[in-house]
Amino acid sequence: MPSVIEAQDLHFAYVRVPVLERISFAVNAGDYVGIIGPNGGGKTTLLKLLLGLEKGKGKIQLFGCPLSDFKDWHKIGYLAQKSPVSQSRFPVSAEEVVLMGLSNRHGSGVAVSELKQVHEAMQKTRTREYAGRIFHDLSIGQQQRVLLARALVSRPELLILDEPSTALDPESREMFFNLLGDLNAKQGVTILLITHDTGEVGKYISKFMYIDKTLVFYGTKEEFCHSAAVAEKLGAFAQHTIDHLHNHGHCPLGCSCGEGHK
Repeated sequence: MPSVIEAQDLHFAYVRVPVLERISFAVNAGDYVGIIGPNGGGKTTLLKLLLGLEKGKGKIQLFGCPLSDFKDWHKIGYLAQKSPVSQSRFPVSAEEVVLMGLSNRHGSGVAVSELKQVHEAMQKTRTREYAGRIFHDLSIGQQQRVLLARALVSRPELLILDEPSTALDPESREMFFNLLGDLNAKQGVTILLITHDTGEVGKYISKFMYIDKTLVFYGTKEEFCHSAAVAEKLGAFAQHTIDHLHNHGHCPLGCSCGEGHK
């Protein structure tokens, strides 16, 4: 499979304090990568480096193109942990928020093709029913799905999300992860996701990445469950029971390692 992201020897520091060191990996088309690790381990910084929002050392290629030369940003949808739209009190409708995701827009008018993309994205995220409602009048779960529609409106091939389920209730969280799973499995969208909901997302993802200033682990769920490096960081028990979730006696990550919650 072709590489969507290639990172080689990434380093980043804030005022000479190392945040990330010696990070190298590749994400292939169709991968669904769950990024985990401790708070302050550099996960969000890594995503910002990949998107060019922070400048560090090392090499990054997106869709085979060096980051410095990359222009096809419509191929990438991004949902930040804290969106400026959520923090602003400007009275925009949910539909207008989604329209903001079309980075190649010109002028103030809305073309028929743009409306089609907006409606398509809102249909996927089940947000069409409140398209005309003021964004800030929606529940947190509804707002998050609108922001996901905004990330999807350009029909991206790569979706990057930073802890999108933090403020969601259990029902909204399950719906959100089911939607991401469908986007990956049925439409082939490559997903890179920072999450603490490893038990919920584990049934969908294809790979885990463990970041703690360095790349502790990157591989499949089965490899994760047998990784000595992960066991050293988490402990063998937590390695198989992240978030202490049961999965009918099997590993809660959804892999076939045969480990149960003992």
